[in-house]
Amino acid sequence: MGMRNEFRGLPARVDRWLKEHGIGRDCILIVGVSGGRDSMALLACLHRIGQPLAAAHVNYGLRGVESDGDQALVEAWCQQSSVPFLVHSSSTLDATDGVQSAARNVRYEWFEALKQSQEGEAFIATAHHADDQAETVLLHLIRSADPLALAAMKPWVESQGLLRPFLDVPRSMITAWVEEEGIPYRDDSSNAKPDYLRNRLRNEVLPLLEDLRPGTAEHLGRWADRWQTLAEHIEKDLMAALQRCYHAQGQDPATLDLASWKSEPLAEEILFHVAQSWRISARAVPEIKALCGPAVQSGARFESTQVNIVRQGDRLIWTARNPATTTTP
Repeated sequence: MGMRNEFRGLPARVDRWLKEHGIGRDCILIVGVSGGRDSMALLACLHRIGQPLAAAHVNYGLRGVESDGDQALVEAWCQQSSVPFLVHSSSTLDATDGVQSAARNVRYEWFEALKQSQEGEAFIATAHHADDQAETVLLHLIRSADPLALAAMKPWVESQGLLRPFLDVPRSMITAWVEEEGIPYRDDSSNAKPDYLRNRLRNEVLPLLEDLRPGTAEHLGRWADRWQTLAEHIEKDLMAALQRCYHAQGQDPATLDLASWKSEPLAEEILFHVAQSWRISARAVPEIKALCGPAVQSGARFESTQVNIVRQGDRLIWTARNPATTTTP
């Protein structure tokens, strides 16, 4: 008979997940806590099972008194539960790529700094769950030009020391446990706004898909999980193929050898990857591919703000318009 888990419900599931991933009680977890239901549930679960932890909260001040209320709730719970509370205030965001992206960058840079400051082994833990995973798959499916992005989020990103213990847990289970245990949390009013594509997927598209076929969110999560292993192998093959046909060194013009490129099974993905490294939109890749045709004469070219691409015999020559912007695939 196997050893009986002393915990019940969601804490037992988190405890089992940590053991399966080799995260012992000698490790401290820096838990990203917004004050919302999911992050408060993760914080409470980890505290319940006795995992060493600290709550890390970022107050962006974007929602005024609402933001301060989130911070107050997390801080009060931590004081009552004797959990270290860490807060970072960020009143300015570089929103060039959008507010959500800027906030994410600030958040993870700070989490990483906190992790590095700990004595002994430490990890970052976030409360992304199975429904978040399904949303991410759909988001990449309709927005991303990279098929490998459909692998979505990994439960453990070893290079970043990032853990997602809830990634196979449905939102409904988290909600039920929070209500049963009386865990305090605050709803972020911005999650209901249709301004963000992810919010519309969460509030409109996924409920419709679940109505059409119950279990859709769970199915998308399993699909992403299977795709992660496949994506890792495809990426390795892609990197090896690049070495065979694409040559870039320092500030010199890069070269795509067309004879070698045409023999590669991943030829089109090579073009997408190289274009992305030069910050060229995926929509422009068909134009670049047209330069590779057998009837194209030397001198034919494609120009972007970052690079000039010129056909020279059996090669495409990539020359940076501003050498400082040159990137390596």
